[in-house]
Amino acid sequence: MPPPASSLAARLTNIFVSPGEVFDEVKAGAPAVKNWLVPVLILALVGAVSAFVIFSQPAMIQQIREQQAKAFDQQVKSGKMTQAQADQAMAVAEKFSGPAMLKITGSIGAVISSFAGVFWRALVLWLLGMLILKARFDYLKALEVAGLATMISVLGTVVTMLLTVIFGKATAPSLALLVGQFDPKNPVHLLAAAVNVFTFWQLGVMAAGLARLATSSFARAFASLLIVWLVLQTALILCSITIAHLVTMAK
Repeated sequence: MPPPASSLAARLTNIFVSPGEVFDEVKAGAPAVKNWLVPVLILALVGAVSAFVIFSQPAMIQQIREQQAKAFDQQVKSGKMTQAQADQAMAVAEKFSGPAMLKITGSIGAVISSFAGVFWRALVLWLLGMLILKARFDYLKALEVAGLATMISVLGTVVTMLLTVIFGKATAPSLALLVGQFDPKNPVHLLAAAVNVFTFWQLGVMAAGLARLATSSFARAFASLLIVWLVLQTALILCSITIAHLVTMAK
């Protein structure tokens, strides 16, 4: 007998405490767009608000200004730019990285990443189910699982915003909190930033959904997702280090 249908509000709440029951209902029920669309809209809204709040902090704007000034100073010291050119470039940079522009671009980025992220995660779940767990289920079901699991990201975004406001710098609930001076060219620092509490929580919730859809064990589903995460994070870290070195060489 399929589990009794619950309200969307109940599913969005229960995803934090009993995701298995939520996904049992998703698997047994008819496809429902609201199961993924509403959580994504919530994440987009929270992300936009977070961008507005974070870039309203004078400390954050000051840090951005200091980083820009440091970069131009290095170019002046290396003889690649005169002080007058650096001052002019800094004035231009301030126009394009002012609080208003950062709020706009941050909000737009939050909306785009919210929708792109859920479709990507659903694709990963669907492919893992088909290729690794040898199960067949509709992509739309994977989209519902990915969408409902997005509520973990909503909470994570709120926590990140609060930490950033409290500490006066970009701060996420990750191992990067243990790093004194974060270096974007240091692979250890980048890995520490990737080890985020909410990332692993969301992986676990998605694994519970994948296990239900594929009629597989949670351990196999989680291991599959973890491997994909490790591969993607390794690629992102290598790309970040390469880009950072290229920028340094260009200067």
